[in-house]
Amino acid sequence: MARQLISSGSPFEAEIGYSRAVRQDPWVFVSGTTGFNYDTMTISDSVAEQTEQCLKNIEAALQ
Repeated sequence: MARQLISSGSPFEAEIGYSRAVRQDPWVFVSGTTGFNYDTMTISDSVAEQTEQCLKNIEAALQ
């Protein structure tokens, strides 16, 4: 299967030129995901909240 680039629609992806994830069967690679909340365009000062948001961002990319 051909490589598939997965984008979240973040303005940073287009501006900087990266993909949220890359699928190359049977693997999916996720890298450089932060705890930035794209709904509010903010990042929390709390490490715990950033971690939770980071995992939500990865989950959204994998869906």
